[in-house]
Amino acid sequence: MTENDSPILTDEGRVAFYKTAAAKGKDKDNYNYRGLRAHAAEGLHDLVGNIALAEFPAGCEILDVASGSGAMCLRLLEAGFKMTGCDMVEENFQLKGKVPFQPLDLNTEFSKTIGRLYDGVTATEIIEHLENPRQFLRQCFACLKPGGKLLLSTPNLETALSKAMYVTSSTAKWYTDRDYMEYGHITPMSLWVLRKALLEAGFKIEKVTSQGEYKGPWKGWRKIQLLASLFRRLDRANSPQGEILIVVAQKPAQA
Repeated sequence: MTENDSPILTDEGRVAFYKTAAAKGKDKDNYNYRGLRAHAAEGLHDLVGNIALAEFPAGCEILDVASGSGAMCLRLLEAGFKMTGCDMVEENFQLKGKVPFQPLDLNTEFSKTIGRLYDGVTATEIIEHLENPRQFLRQCFACLKPGGKLLLSTPNLETALSKAMYVTSSTAKWYTDRDYMEYGHITPMSLWVLRKALLEAGFKIEKVTSQGEYKGPWKGWRKIQLLASLFRRLDRANSPQGEILIVVAQKPAQA
């Protein structure tokens, strides 16, 4: 396949995929919360929920961006937070009447549409789907009260496995043609780039951690494992090795 033959995904294609039955409503697979599909790696929402309890003031107001079915909204609502959901595809959100909801295109200056400030913003598994991650972070900053926090997750490019995949195939973990076409992963962000973008937006980085471990296998898995083992030994940056990167960043109190 040449570069010109490589599959591409239009905006209409991304939205159409997201509107499919697999993306809608309730699902009885293992990646759900009380029947609401999480659209995230197993265990990620549990960890993000625990971090939210530790980082956000009890009972505060939180904007959950890219809410999907509403799984994270429901989890945090039951934890005592006052939730607002937003998403591009309104019909996928299953908490109408229970949680306020705002239809929103996150590729726009959405803070103007939101029109108010929150104590916290949660953004799990969305920034990799967006055309301009720096604009997105600036908009999250604009939606926060001074002292408010952003809790964000995205696929982790820092793992030894992801680096081994990139060396052997020029595509990182979670950023193959399949991930591009089926999941809309269009914007990979290394931790270095994400840190810079957060600082440029005005945030102070409070916490960096990761979650999950991929155990394979796939074609050529043994060679990938050996190369990943070498990268782990060579890593002098103590890079987070979980599949999903999780960052907490704060808007300065004097902002």
